[in-house]
Amino acid sequence: MNLRFFKSALLIFSICLPLVSESLNPPTISSTSQLQPKSKKYIPVFAMDGKLKTSWAEGVEGEGIGESLLIKYKNPIHFRSLAIYNGFGDPKLWAANNRVKKLKVTTETGNEEIVTLKDSLSRQVITFKNEIKAKEISLTIQEVYKGTNTENTAIADLVFDSEQAGSALVPPKNTWAIGKWKTKSNIARIQLHNDGTCEMGYETAKMLCTWTEKGEKVIVSLEATLPLTNTDILEIKRRGNVTSPTIEINGKHEFILNQDEV
Repeated sequence: MNLRFFKSALLIFSICLPLVSESLNPPTISSTSQLQPKSKKYIPVFAMDGKLKTSWAEGVEGEGIGESLLIKYKNPIHFRSLAIYNGFGDPKLWAANNRVKKLKVTTETGNEEIVTLKDSLSRQVITFKNEIKAKEISLTIQEVYKGTNTENTAIADLVFDSEQAGSALVPPKNTWAIGKWKTKSNIARIQLHNDGTCEMGYETAKMLCTWTEKGEKVIVSLEATLPLTNTDILEIKRRGNVTSPTIEINGKHEFILNQDEV
């Protein structure tokens, strides 16, 4: 091997190694409790796996006040904000269970701040007063929005705005689906957001939903059965053209672009 080439390669490797090592800073996630039903898991790692279909839920009796997620990194991370999906990511469980209203954020470096979350299934960003540098971060439930059925409190996903760490939902490829749509008669309306959440409106009713991609199709999961289709799962395909786009739901319902609210 050419000695000059070897030395150059070694220099490049030595420069790149710290960058690679720094990016390999996955968190260790634990919690003070977790919900343990027979059929599903709600373990702490589900709060940072980048998926709305999985969630962490506390497992104590009552509303879960004082229960915490504990996030530890090998190397410190710097962050000024936190993006979070509050409550269960499954739209069928979101309203029935508690969502976090006030969350206390503490670190091993002495930072402590209580933030207020919105009662929304969609992604929300919490900005802190100052930039935080820490290896250990604790998120503690202080107050909740009460569910309609049970007292379980959940977090679907969260990510710190940091170059040194994080988990995020995969950006959608089928961006044609993002936006507001309605039937020509305006009986039904749907709005799909770029974070995988959506809302479906039917006459005077409105329900939450989430959507995922399956090839060139979009699959929507509703929180309840929709009278229009008599199902809680919708399959959306692209129809029309660039100047006059339409979508087809479950093979027979045509939706057009909607400039009104869902």
